[in-house]
Amino acid sequence: MRLPGALLASAFLASAELRPPPDLEGVFRHAASPLVSQWLSQDAFGQLADTTFPCVKVMLLLDWIMQKYHTSFERIKSDLNLWKDMLVSNGWQGQTPQEWFTSTSYYALLQPVIEMQRTSQQVMEFLHVLSMVHGERCFYPELRDALGYSVTWLSKLSEEIHKMQLSAVYHSRLSLWEVSTDVLRHLLPTIDVLHAAAQFADSFSEVRLILDKLASHSHDGVSITLPQAEGSPYQDGGGAFSDMSFIVRNLTSGWHLDYALVASLLRLWAAPATVAPGCHTSIADFGAGGGHYCRFFNKTGEYCCFAYDGSPKAAFYTGGAVQTQRLDERFDLGRRFDWLLCIEVLEHIPGDREAVALANLRRHAGKGLVVSWSEHSGPGHPNAKPWVQVRAAVEAAGFELDADATQLMRTQVLWLTDAVHVFRAV
Repeated sequence: MRLPGALLASAFLASAELRPPPDLEGVFRHAASPLVSQWLSQDAFGQLADTTFPCVKVMLLLDWIMQKYHTSFERIKSDLNLWKDMLVSNGWQGQTPQEWFTSTSYYALLQPVIEMQRTSQQVMEFLHVLSMVHGERCFYPELRDALGYSVTWLSKLSEEIHKMQLSAVYHSRLSLWEVSTDVLRHLLPTIDVLHAAAQFADSFSEVRLILDKLASHSHDGVSITLPQAEGSPYQDGGGAFSDMSFIVRNLTSGWHLDYALVASLLRLWAAPATVAPGCHTSIADFGAGGGHYCRFFNKTGEYCCFAYDGSPKAAFYTGGAVQTQRLDERFDLGRRFDWLLCIEVLEHIPGDREAVALANLRRHAGKGLVVSWSEHSGPGHPNAKPWVQVRAAVEAAGFELDADATQLMRTQVLWLTDAVHVFRAV
C-alpha cells in the first residue's frame, strides 16, 4: 500500500510546475510593486539585493522613499479634503440624507481612503524587506525607534479602515452610525483615517529628521557619518524601558494587568461607609509602563491614580497618560499620595541605585506601599531578591510590613503570589 502512494506522490511532483523561490532581487521587486517601484530605477533592485550594499546608500534610498511618500500623502489629503468639502456643501443645498448617502460624491470619498491605505501599506512592505536585509548591518537604535513607531500608526490606520469596511458591509455607509441622519457624523471615519495616515506620515518625518542630522554640508557637497549599527536595548542602565519596549508592548497589548491584584487592591482601599462620592484615595504608580493600572482605577471614579515611568518618552507613547519620572534618580513631586504602587519594577533597578529608589518611594507615600519585587534573576533583572531581603530593604527605607494584609493579598492574587507585599509608612 505504501508503494503506490509513493509513486503517486512522485508522479504528482514531477508533473506539477513547481516554481522555485524568488532570489533576493525578486523579493525586493515584489515588495516594491506596484507603488515603490515607480520611485526607483530598475538598477536599484539589483543593488539592494547585494547584502554588502553600502549603508550610506541605504540611508539615501530610505530618505528618497520618505520624500516620495510625503508627496503622495499630501496629494491624497488634498483630494480628500476637497471632495469632503464639496460633499458637505451639497448636503446643505436641499439634499435629503438618503440622497446624500447614495450620491456619487459620497462614494468618491472611498478612493482617497483606499489610496491612503494602499500607499502606506506598500511603503511599509518595502521597508519590511529593507529592514530584514540591511537592518542588522545598517540600522541604529534611534532610526529603529522612528521606524518602529510608524508601525503603530499603520496598525491604527488599518483599524480605522476596517471599521469603515464593516459599516459598508452592514449599512452601506462610511460610519457605523446607521440610524443617524447627521451627514457630518458620517464623515468622521474619513477624518479618523486622515488623522492616522497623517501620524504615519509624521513618523516618517522623524526618520527624515534623523537622517538630516547625520548629513554634513560643505562646499564639497554632502557627506554622511553613520552611528554604529546595533540593536535596540530592552532597557537602559537604570532599568527604564527603552522606546522599543514601549512601542512593542503598546502594539502587542503587552502590558500585563493582574485583575486578581486589582480586586485585592479594591478591597484594601475600600472607601469608608461615610465617605462622599468621588475620589477618596490618591494613588501613584511608579514604573507604570503603559499606565494600565491607573487607567482601571481612574475609570471607577473613586480613585485618583497618577502614573509615572522612567521611559524618556512615556508621555509621548501614552498620549500623556503616563509621565516620565525615573526612580533611580532623586526627585520630589512636592506632594504625597495615600498609596503607592510599584509592581515588578525594583528588580530592574541596579543595586547601587536601590536606596535612591526606595527613598523616593518613602518621600511620596502617605499611608503605604504595595510592591512586588521579583526574585527571579536574568536579563533585565540585575537586582532580583527573595522576599526576606525585600522586606529588610523596604523597611530600612521607612516602611513597616503589614503582615496580615500581605498574607491576605497573596491568597487572592495569581501572578505575583510570592512577590507582592503590603507596607505601611512609618
